[in-house]
Amino acid sequence: MSSEYVEFPILKKFLEIGNRSLLVKGESGNGKKTIILDLAKNVAKDYNIYFITGNKKPEMMHTWYPWIKSFLPSENIIQISSNELISSDSNFLLAEMLNRISDTVTTVDDPFVSEEVPKKPFIILDIWDSIITEFNPQLKMHAEKLVTSLADKHNGFIVFLSDKEENSSLEQLVDGIIQTAKFYVDNYMMREIIIKKLMGIEIHNSKIPFSFKNGKLYAFSSFSHFQGEFKKFEPIPDSKNRFSTGNPYFDAKLGGGFKKGTVIGIEIDSDVDRYTFVPFLLPMVLNFLSHDNSSLISLSSDQNAESYLDHVSPHIDDQKVLENLRLYCHTFGETQSKIVLDRGDTRNFESAHEKWLGHYKQLKQKQNSLLMQVDYSFIELGYRDNLNAILKAMIENTRIIRHNKDLMIMTSRPGFQTLDVMKSACDIHFRIFDHNDCTFISTEKPKLFYSNIQTDSSLGFPRLQFTDVY
Repeated sequence: MSSEYVEFPILKKFLEIGNRSLLVKGESGNGKKTIILDLAKNVAKDYNIYFITGNKKPEMMHTWYPWIKSFLPSENIIQISSNELISSDSNFLLAEMLNRISDTVTTVDDPFVSEEVPKKPFIILDIWDSIITEFNPQLKMHAEKLVTSLADKHNGFIVFLSDKEENSSLEQLVDGIIQTAKFYVDNYMMREIIIKKLMGIEIHNSKIPFSFKNGKLYAFSSFSHFQGEFKKFEPIPDSKNRFSTGNPYFDAKLGGGFKKGTVIGIEIDSDVDRYTFVPFLLPMVLNFLSHDNSSLISLSSDQNAESYLDHVSPHIDDQKVLENLRLYCHTFGETQSKIVLDRGDTRNFESAHEKWLGHYKQLKQKQNSLLMQVDYSFIELGYRDNLNAILKAMIENTRIIRHNKDLMIMTSRPGFQTLDVMKSACDIHFRIFDHNDCTFISTEKPKLFYSNIQTDSSLGFPRLQFTDVY
């Protein structure tokens, strides 16, 4: 899935089944208007959209949200002036608003022009808090019933936008309630929609993370696995000082790729889908192999080498795979002896590491660049009694990589002692984690970006696509 504009299908379905009213609440600046304008855009084929406001002139709305012009023209943005709000009695304002809505949505039929399917009104009330601010509870309930009855009368839909946390009487009256919220994760701001009530809708996940970009809304969804037609990989040139990640999205996030001689640390939370690492690493491996460089990959103890090769082989010439790729793992009787290297004695890490360095030296005899990848949490798990030797080897490998201007990716997970050493030894520290069934990546050292990630398979191989969190 790409990070193109994504709607909230659950809200569209909420309208389609015949609901008439929705309360959207949350603090100012949390995205209430953008969410509802997003919904309006996606139902504009069947609805005439109206926006009732107290302080937002049509030209201001079209400046802030230029993408709404096609479905929300200036004449449908109905402003009740600030002077009216300040000087008028609330009962008068309520009557004025009801009259304007009724005048707007009631049309005189032209006998010579017939609409096959007349559009229904979709009314967004951005003025509701100002109208009822002086009402006592009884008048407030009466006003709420009057306004919601308009939607029933005209077979339309009405949205209340409110900055107030408590709207008890209105909450009982409307068909749906959603709330916008924002909070911080490791100094990065996160936005989410909290679904309180949607009549007739089965809610599987009551919290939906989302973001904004250029005034548009991006809803995050769960991480998708690669599916589609396999195609050959088109390599991306390396620059003089940087290795391309094989993924232009990723290169752009990093200012052109990884600097040569860089040690990358990836902290992967324990609940993250292990497939997430495939679209992260695979384009990098393919790009190294395509440029006749080498890759030395240490698989986890439970990972099948054939399954790894199934990810690589369809996208690149077999000869480059045979010559330049080495997988270091327990072979489990694998037949790909030229590229699968037996990890050897699992009780003795030092001898295994000596073999590892030997294969590194063999690959480097071609005087080319090399990508080294090791998941040290699985190494620590496989060699429980050799922790000091593992930590020492981690530091030794980083020195070798930096000296030879190669690239190293080491991963670990919370609860493993290799994680602290990795954080200290790496030049760039990524963290991959899940939040509300969505997967995110952040750069912890240095602070570069914080993004939702998805698999993009448009080029015939899996690669990460990023949607920044705003």
